Amino acid sequence: MTAATQAAKELLDTSGRRQEIPVRNAFVRTSDADRPPPLARLVSTRGRGGAVPVLLYLALIWRSSAPPFATDLPARKWAVLLDLDDPDVRGARRVTNALDALEREGLVSLERRRGESTVVTLLMESGDGRAYELPSTATARAKSRTDAERHRYFKVPPKLWTSGQIQSMSASALAMLLVLLCERNVDGRRTWWTTERFPQLFALSPSMRAKGTRELEDLGLLSVTKQRVAEGTDPTRVFVRDRVRNLYQLAGDARPQAMRDAQSTRKRSRPRREKA
Repeated sequence: MTAATQAAKELLDTSGRRQEIPVRNAFVRTSDADRPPPLARLVSTRGRGGAVPVLLYLALIWRSSAPPFATDLPARKWAVLLDLDDPDVRGARRVTNALDALEREGLVSLERRRGESTVVTLLMESGDGRAYELPSTATARAKSRTDAERHRYFKVPPKLWTSGQIQSMSASALAMLLVLLCERNVDGRRTWWTTERFPQLFALSPSMRAKGTRELEDLGLLSVTKQRVAEGTDPTRVFVRDRVRNLYQLAGDARPQAMRDAQSTRKRSRPRREKA
């Protein structure tokens, strides 16, 4: 077990009832036509630079699960969890830079204290600077469907952390992972988007989509199949060009607990075959 996976296991063991990490869809999905969502803005940095603030924000949500939704862990400890090189110096500096990026995006507020660790307080995932509240609680208190829709959320499986897989992801893979967790079909159907619709929803480039998809497949966290779609509406026409649609389904440790439970239920409900 590495230092990063040990830190993740410790965080999981001390997280109480919060096992999976709840993240509002607004972090991933476009809600303002004039501004990309926070995820797209954070991962626009090349290399792992864009992944570090996203990973840190997920870890902060995981850690800060009760009011006042704040923590003052030293930067070097976050660097260990994120599996950054030289956590005491260079890694801690990268965490500090990531916190600055999260503050600029309106995702956290920082109370810098001389000679002590910075107090980090969560703000809403939309980046609008509002005070954070649990999405489940906010949904229960919503007075309208529109209000409840603003608090829709998905969950990030902790096993991705305790296995060390999420810490090793590039910004592209991490972005695609969160998109797929956000957009997965609860009934188990595979997810797909048109090439036009994808950037409208998530403000991510085609190259980031392709690179992230390949990396998740290589990690065994994603299954991609192709489906032919005829461009013409007349099924009797033969000489009509076909298009190919990619269908996505999370696999391995990327599957949320709800997907695992649904699969177990389906298996139990299948009638047993009698031996001949």
